[in-house]
Amino acid sequence: MMKTKTLFSTVAIALLIMSAGCSGFAGGSGPTERTSTPEATPTTTATPEATPEATETPTPEPVVTETDSDELTKAEKFAEFDENIRDLYRLSNRSEYLKGTRAFPENDTYHLTVEMRDTTNRTKTVKDRRDPLFKYTAIVEDYNNNDNHLPERDHTYIPDRFNITFVTEDGEVFETYYVKYTWAWNYSTGSWSMRVLLGKYGSTAEEGPGYHDKWK
Repeated sequence: MMKTKTLFSTVAIALLIMSAGCSGFAGGSGPTERTSTPEATPTTTATPEATPEATETPTPEPVVTETDSDELTKAEKFAEFDENIRDLYRLSNRSEYLKGTRAFPENDTYHLTVEMRDTTNRTKTVKDRRDPLFKYTAIVEDYNNNDNHLPERDHTYIPDRFNITFVTEDGEVFETYYVKYTWAWNYSTGSWSMRVLLGKYGSTAEEGPGYHDKWK
């Protein structure tokens, strides 16, 4: 009997101990394990670098290089042509009959005014008409013959159209003629004969107020 009581007492004590131990795990007054909260990782926000202000690069000014150009203007070239015409009249002792010259570079022409020696003398009149033509043709040939006589001159010094006005001893217009550069050039190269050149030149004749055909 005593053994039976002792057995019950032992079982009861064991159950009490087990009950007390379980109460600690069931959320009783026993210590509760703390769950650690992860610390927030500080986030570093990248600050954008300041964009450097655009610096304007000054545009270099064009450098103007001065060049020494010996090229003459057309007006200057025609002035040399005019001087050449006057020289030819001096050399032929006809300066007194040369009454005026004028260049027109803007339209590539030149005008010559010549007094006829005697409009009643047919022979002199014929020679007077041809004289400016021959002078112009001589210059065309001289400027283009490449013999280094006038190395700096070429066809650009010669007016394309050479106009001649013949006046009487009283100053009235007797006749007008003209010759073109290409005609003189064709003659100087042998492409045209003198007869063809004179025919072209003669076809340009126009009578003026002082014209007459009364020969002595």
